[in-house]
Amino acid sequence: MKFEFGQTIPGLKIRGKEANYPVMDERSVRAGAGIMLMLAVFAFSHAFLTKNFAYLNIFVLLFFTEFLIRVAINPDYAPIYILGRYLVRKQEPEWVGAIQKRFAWTLGLIMAGSMIIIVPILQIRGALPLSICSICIFLLWAESTLGICVGCKIYSWLIKIGILKPKVRAACPGGACELKFDK
Repeated sequence: MKFEFGQTIPGLKIRGKEANYPVMDERSVRAGAGIMLMLAVFAFSHAFLTKNFAYLNIFVLLFFTEFLIRVAINPDYAPIYILGRYLVRKQEPEWVGAIQKRFAWTLGLIMAGSMIIIVPILQIRGALPLSICSICIFLLWAESTLGICVGCKIYSWLIKIGILKPKVRAACPGGACELKFDK
């Protein structure tokens, strides 16, 4: 089992610049987000319409486990990511920096962890868990349909204001959050 995040591809260039940092295939990421979106909409709708949170509890645990594997071990072992990668296996990869995906998935892990505490453990129902679910659904929708990684945007913004100081400023999907090097 490899504990790494992304893969470094010798000689890879992204939009004409050397990409000597770990990368991920954005198509696989978006496919996984689309699968998670379908599951989240089902669980949210069921909880909202029936006030039965059983499916929501199951999917919160699934999402938490998925994000935990992606962030702490290796995305290549995360079941939903594996399925997404399989579904787009015949498409040409769109390589993007892995670091901002890890940051975005860490935010997902935090939200899923909060939901584990709020719904199954504290048994809180109503506006709070449904609001968190709505945010998750929006983020998954933005990633899977528009190709906008909000977590990547937040990562880029934290670099811009000087909170994060990475050694490498990795390529974002479609060049959406690239920062100019100061040098």
